[in-house]
Amino acid sequence: MEGGIIMYRLRVESHFDASHVIPKHPGKCKNLHGHHYKIEVFVIGKKLDSNGILENSDFGDLKKSLRKITESFDHTHLNDIIGDNTTAENIAKIIFDKLKNEGIENLEKVRVWESPTQYAEYQEDLK
Repeated sequence: MEGGIIMYRLRVESHFDASHVIPKHPGKCKNLHGHHYKIEVFVIGKKLDSNGILENSDFGDLKKSLRKITESFDHTHLNDIIGDNTTAENIAKIIFDKLKNEGIENLEKVRVWESPTQYAEYQEDLK
């Protein structure tokens, strides 16, 4: 591939079930309801290590960190944990920030599915 940028991407996913309300929502989301959330985490990079693995990234570490976060949300009422801003957009940012605090490098984005047909993503500019 002449002149192009070589990029690798890893993806892991986890799930959790939780209830929430969005108090100021004009529609039915202001009522108590729940979702089976699917969380996808993406890391990217340009270099592989001597084993052919994305440098500073490991499926095992990424899955372990994500599982720790999703287990803390599983079968909870999200408003009790993160306040009243329990939108998929905000959950994606919270998980992104928690993964960064866990030391996950090369984090590209976090995608939060709240149904099989809709999701929100959060990402920051890579440095």
